[in-house]
Amino acid sequence: SLKAFDTKEWLELEEVIKCNKERNIVDPFYYSFIESDVTDFEKARAEYLYGRYLADNDYEDEAKKHLEYNKKYLDAMDKSNEILNLIARIDYSSAKTYISKDYLGSGLENSNLTKEAIKKYPDEAYFIITNGWRLIYTPQIAGGSNKNAIKGLEHLLKEIDGLSISNRYSLYGALATAHFNRKNYKESREYLSLAFDIYYGEPPLLELERDLEKKLK
Repeated sequence: SLKAFDTKEWLELEEVIKCNKERNIVDPFYYSFIESDVTDFEKARAEYLYGRYLADNDYEDEAKKHLEYNKKYLDAMDKSNEILNLIARIDYSSAKTYISKDYLGSGLENSNLTKEAIKKYPDEAYFIITNGWRLIYTPQIAGGSNKNAIKGLEHLLKEIDGLSISNRYSLYGALATAHFNRKNYKESREYLSLAFDIYYGEPPLLELERDLEKKLK
């Protein structure tokens, strides 16, 4: 569903943020996109992306302000498309977890929304990938499993050309992370390289790259 939103303007914004460019580069793309004639769903996605970028670069107060903007666009968006509504709600709960570090409240909300979404729409790529990340980050005692994450994600590789750029990048990043956690370092490096062919510079994947280099010395 997200591939329909891979416009030139969105991909330019996504690239400068995912590559963690300086704010004097990122901000003009953000304002140009958010002030353009796009839907509230697209604006909510932009706020989700930009808020995480601000948090990664220690602009915590600004990140929280953009979290409020994210909620404003989420509340205003057309709710007739349930898939897009679920995507926006999952993004927002993820942003709350990431920015506010509310792992119990927002983290549980995000997990429950993801489980609801994958049950209703098991073939939607965004939900498959998000569920993969959920399984990666959930403790094993609470149902997490890197093995099951890999199993759920791998079949999307056959449909890679039909995925949005953001889904493609997130898929490779999730597979790289899950394989690293299972000590499959060669496979992890291969998937991380594929992710970096799309975007290079996002802090969590740079950290994974550093951890891989230590293991592969």
